[in-house]
Amino acid sequence: MKIDLHTHTYYSDDAISSPEDIVKAAKMLGLDGIAITDHNTSKAWKEALEAGKKHKLGIIPGEEIKVSHDGKKIGEVIGLFLNDEISPGEFHVVREKIKEQDGILITAHPFDAFRNSFRMLEEFKRDMDAIEVINSRVVLNRFNEKALEFALKNDMAMTGGSDGHCSYEIGNAYTIADIDDVKGLNSAIKRKKTKAWGRKTNPLIHLVSTLANLGLIGRK
Repeated sequence: MKIDLHTHTYYSDDAISSPEDIVKAAKMLGLDGIAITDHNTSKAWKEALEAGKKHKLGIIPGEEIKVSHDGKKIGEVIGLFLNDEISPGEFHVVREKIKEQDGILITAHPFDAFRNSFRMLEEFKRDMDAIEVINSRVVLNRFNEKALEFALKNDMAMTGGSDGHCSYEIGNAYTIADIDDVKGLNSAIKRKKTKAWGRKTNPLIHLVSTLANLGLIGRK
């Protein structure tokens, strides 16, 4: 199956597409599922799950969550297979809340120097279930290359996601696993039985996020 594990709806301040538009784009591209990973919120889950049933696409509820250590921000993680929203906070507190829900913890764009690289990856690598080795929104390919090198060196599960903030970015990267449905991805990641595929999105796409943050485009 092919599943884009990093997508944003207009419930993220820097994104513009509705949950249903994200789902329809993924279905049209031949994906088997997506993870909804808005910034620090679960507001899109209900709409996305309903759209997933309507369009016969697997949906994984998730979040992209800001984490800190000793009060200092150190990066962002993706929590997948969540049932309850998790607020930003200390890394080990966020990790514990993800694990209480039998969720998956992934390091998001860990080497992207322009967008919240993960500052303590070496220290916390064994606390992660996987590392995002392909993120389509990186400006420089070497950021993904460094993530892949780190994953291989440390025998970590690998995932890919578009980090799409609008519907036409969806599917630019995804995770591949030999599973029967999206629920099986939880076990596949834990067993390190996943692969990542993807391509870099045109960096000009960041203008969309900038305009959305300014309230000039997006949800009204």
